[in-house]
Amino acid sequence: MKKASNWILSFALIASTSVLAAEPKLPAPIEALQKQGFELKGEFKAPGNLQGYAMQYQGQGTTVYLTPDKQHAIMGNLVDAAGKNLSDEQVEKWVYAPMAKEMWQKLEKNRWIAAGKADAPHIVYAFADPYCPYCTQFWQKAQPWLKSGKVQLRVLMVGMLRPDSAQKAAAIMMAKDPAKTLADYENSQGKMELAVPAAITPQITEALKSNLALMDELGGSATPSIYYLNKEGRLQQHQGLPDDEALQAIMGDKP
Repeated sequence: MKKASNWILSFALIASTSVLAAEPKLPAPIEALQKQGFELKGEFKAPGNLQGYAMQYQGQGTTVYLTPDKQHAIMGNLVDAAGKNLSDEQVEKWVYAPMAKEMWQKLEKNRWIAAGKADAPHIVYAFADPYCPYCTQFWQKAQPWLKSGKVQLRVLMVGMLRPDSAQKAAAIMMAKDPAKTLADYENSQGKMELAVPAAITPQITEALKSNLALMDELGGSATPSIYYLNKEGRLQQHQGLPDDEALQAIMGDKP
């Protein structure tokens, strides 16, 4: 019985090695781009019998097309006789759609405070600092959508504007009812006295650190940093206080 098990294991290892050895090697130009930091996200057949590759570099997507000799590649957009950009669809499919899904999942998993109904059809995330007056103005502008049940706003507290920002953020997050405390604080336009804790718990310290790191990963450089999905399901970003036009794009039609 032991010999049979060893034989099965050996066969599995040989089969696994054979599969790896059989994997086709990427063309030299694509490998060269990978060495420069480009990530290969997908392969596709393009018109004109071209082999296409969707690649990502520093958060941006692009397409690369291999020449017939497989020794050269052309980077950029492919257009048809009518001038239609044929690359956008591939970049969206292989780069931006998966990226949006991944970033949205990260937002969902981080620690946020909800305002508005849990079953609201539209969700908006906003990174906010307790000292940020524009966060307070955004909060006030968002109220019609929150009260109508159309939008749930999820606020990720960060401490970045002042030395004691983290302490104030922790006071809100560690309150008995964080959602009510945040609402009361924003409704007071930041004038409400917060019960700043003598010591921030390790969980809240880690949450604040994680929120700030995620904001940076998403390209946020100011508060509020606002994120939402558009009608096509693509992740959208808005930095700072939105004007009325941008607010409607973020929140949807005004109730």
